[in-house]
Amino acid sequence: MRKIGIIANPASGKDIRRLVAYADIVDNREKVNLIRRIILGIDSTGVEEILMMPDYYNLGEKAISGLKRAHLQSGITVLDMPVSGTQDDSTRAMRLMKEQGVNCTVTLGGDGTNRAIAKGDCTTPVVPVSTGTNNVFPVMIEATTAGIAAGIIAQDFLDNDTVTYKHKRLIINRNNQEVDMALVDVVILEQPFVGARAVWKMSEVKEIFCTRAEPGSIGLSSIGGSICPISPKDDTGLYVRLGKGNITTKAAVLPGMIQDIDISDYRKIDIGETINLNSQNCLIALDGEREITVGKSDNIRVKLKKDGPRVVDIGMTINTAANKGFFIKRKLI
Repeated sequence: MRKIGIIANPASGKDIRRLVAYADIVDNREKVNLIRRIILGIDSTGVEEILMMPDYYNLGEKAISGLKRAHLQSGITVLDMPVSGTQDDSTRAMRLMKEQGVNCTVTLGGDGTNRAIAKGDCTTPVVPVSTGTNNVFPVMIEATTAGIAAGIIAQDFLDNDTVTYKHKRLIINRNNQEVDMALVDVVILEQPFVGARAVWKMSEVKEIFCTRAEPGSIGLSSIGGSICPISPKDDTGLYVRLGKGNITTKAAVLPGMIQDIDISDYRKIDIGETINLNSQNCLIALDGEREITVGKSDNIRVKLKKDGPRVVDIGMTINTAANKGFFIKRKLI
């Protein structure tokens, strides 16, 4: 039986950056509509079962209630699991979906949501749909199309290795113990207290480690992209130190906010390379959110690895499937 998971974060796209920038709000009613379109896209491919993560807003149940289930081929089940209202829900749901044999998972959220999902499992292909703020990992895509792509992957109609790729991760090691990870960027902040979790004050940013750096993206990784573009499929990452130097670059650090940034140093990072962090009494933000407090006695190392989630190239998947006749039904004459 072919199964697809749907993990939707009701909290994504609601942080302080809505107040200090010009970001859109994807409210939970719109997320319900997105889930409905994803379900209909999946159903059109003939997938037998859809598993959904429960949440405090009941996004899944509300999406299902608005559909004519009698007309659906796919069975839909909401996972039986406790709901904490934290990122742990996404991690737990992904782990349960892996155990139940899901062939592909569609995620709705931002970089932080997908980071939490990757902690649950990095082997199941994911179709990441953007509903957050400074999104780099998930993509802006029509939800129906995302559902169709997930269905194609789940059906094993294609050689999935040709239409998916392994994303990179940045591993945080504190005092010889792995404590956390990031999918897009690790940012060192000159700030001893967490406060608001979302990063938006550039005056606090000291160093940036990136798995990818694209000038067309939004957020802190775009700073690196403006001076040394790195794609998600490249076998390198990027390190950037902010401060007075011989380079000033322009980058879109928040939606609608393009700033001049002084760069004192930058260089590429190789897969498997480990960098020691020199800063103390600082904060580490992972994928745009403050997570780790660094004390005087902490020894922090950051390592780039290429063992993150397997990401579906949505456009390539659908185009390749079309060229191979996936959408055609032959009539007997």
